[in-house]
Amino acid sequence: MANDNGLIDQYEELQNKKKELEMKEEKLKNEIIKLSQEKNTSVLFGTHKKCSIKEYVKIIYPENKTIIVNLIREKLLYDKLSSINYFKLGSAIRKNEVGKEISDLTKQEKAFRISLKDIK
Repeated sequence: MANDNGLIDQYEELQNKKKELEMKEEKLKNEIIKLSQEKNTSVLFGTHKKCSIKEYVKIIYPENKTIIVNLIREKLLYDKLSSINYFKLGSAIRKNEVGKEISDLTKQEKAFRISLKDIK
């Protein structure tokens, strides 16, 4: 098994650093929120930037969305609230499942996705 010029190892290292930075970022966010609550303010200042902290209500939907979707349909809100799932539409276009009319409105180009897995 060749090492591929160390590119995979470098990519793995960056992925690990990214995860570590995201964890540090989350910890800092929590500390900033705590400090703003202690100071009873929604604005904190750094050396070069100011930070605005705004509380909002986050909506958490049920895991099984069938009931809520059915109620939305019953109340005739589905057309107003629904949107295209571009991931599923893209898959259907690639598999020729939507018809030429829809496919002809789109274009296709090559792209790449890279993922890492442990060697066993």
